[in-house]
Amino acid sequence: MLVLGYNFTAAGLAVGFNLFVGILMAAKVSGGMFNPAVTFAVYTAKNELFSKAMLVGMIIVSQVVGGFFGVLYAHFCLGEPAFLCPYDQRNGCVHFDGFGKVFLLEFWCTFFFCQCIICQIDNRTEESKDGILKAAAIAFTLLAMINTAGSISGGCFNPAFGLVQTIYQVIYVSAQGVEDGSPYMRYLWVYLIAPSLGGFASAMFNKFVHLPNIDYSNQSKK
Repeated sequence: MLVLGYNFTAAGLAVGFNLFVGILMAAKVSGGMFNPAVTFAVYTAKNELFSKAMLVGMIIVSQVVGGFFGVLYAHFCLGEPAFLCPYDQRNGCVHFDGFGKVFLLEFWCTFFFCQCIICQIDNRTEESKDGILKAAAIAFTLLAMINTAGSISGGCFNPAFGLVQTIYQVIYVSAQGVEDGSPYMRYLWVYLIAPSLGGFASAMFNKFVHLPNIDYSNQSKK
């Protein structure tokens, strides 16, 4: 998304198709999770968050490392780093104080994204057993969320990306010696907490609202 700049329709398509391919490649090996909020949501929904804490930790660390290399690649392609900020993507971190709006958008978009994923991996809620269709559903949901929130919140939905991109842009601005880089991390707490809470909320919604209200009698007739 960073490589394509701030055209969120084009960026959403690119990210969605990359996620689609990534899921098909990695689903049967690692689970195809590239987002700590998704990992948190999935393992919470499966009641395995604590029993598989070491695996979850390893997955999240690998996501952060992968995010760092992705940010470096974007810098290489653009010639300068992109910025993750709300509203005005280059200077929004400095000039805008829309913490509430950004938090809500990041929370709800991550909630819907994680809920789609949880529904696809649970055989009680899946609508198809075709892995390609499942990957497509997840990818198009992310595309929709990026187009919904990208121009306002920056369309992060990923704590790993939020962390490494924010750190990178702070270091870059500070290294230029023209301005203080610290204002560019004002929204870091939002990009870490809001998606994480959105993932947790989706797992709780699935457990206490969605699953208890499924009509299993209709499923048995299919």
